[in-house]
Amino acid sequence: MNKKLKRTPLVMEHLEGISRTAIKRYPEIVTEFARRKSGVYALYKGNTLHYVGLAKNLRTRLRDHLTDRHAQEWNRFSIYLTQGDEHLKELESLVLRIAMPKGNRVAGKFSESRDLFKFFKQKVQHMQRKELFEITGDGPAEISKDRAERRRLGEYDTIVCPAHPEGFEEEFLGKNRWYAIRLSKKVIPNLKYIAIYMTSPLHKITHYGRIDSIQPYQDSGKYMVKLSGKAKMIGPIVYSPGINMQASRLTLMEKLKNARTLAEAL
Repeated sequence: MNKKLKRTPLVMEHLEGISRTAIKRYPEIVTEFARRKSGVYALYKGNTLHYVGLAKNLRTRLRDHLTDRHAQEWNRFSIYLTQGDEHLKELESLVLRIAMPKGNRVAGKFSESRDLFKFFKQKVQHMQRKELFEITGDGPAEISKDRAERRRLGEYDTIVCPAHPEGFEEEFLGKNRWYAIRLSKKVIPNLKYIAIYMTSPLHKITHYGRIDSIQPYQDSGKYMVKLSGKAKMIGPIVYSPGINMQASRLTLMEKLKNARTLAEAL
């Protein structure tokens, strides 16, 4: 019989809707509940949320708010004690972005979260183009789902090359080029763009560039691609399990710009 793994909760304890007078009248009780504990707290004026903050010592922060710029703006508080402080900043940002309290001067920011708005917009535009084609017959033909078939039919305009992050920074971003690429001469006339997939530890595509020229690289039988300008940001397009990026891959820029994962891009 399989036993369910016990999850460690993010919020360990909470105390809600307490009058600010408790901080002065019963400091020992507030100390017992909040001293040296991490968490998120909220200040209220009546039932209206005024301010959200985080602290590694909640008792001290609550006491400070009795005399700071928020002093006259709240009369009740709630505290939410968390398991450690690893995700405190993100938890605070999440609340700020949803509730937008008047007392907070800065909106919540996520350190690593991807903003999906442009991907959502691109997906909607893609569906609209498909609908327009179905209605009018005036639009792009359906792209083959088989990569070998797309290559045979020439349904590609972009090459995605793997690179170590250091080489990507120095050559692709710094010198507007990439080199030592294995290419068939039949492929070259179709290529208009190049994107770089950064290997370990990043595992993602973040930039692409328009190709200016493709020239032989030394006497290696490989090629160097020079960009027509600075590389542009894209994605990020993150790694997908099962996708082998030890060698260059061909795709379409339209697919790349609509992709969130490597599987969607190739």
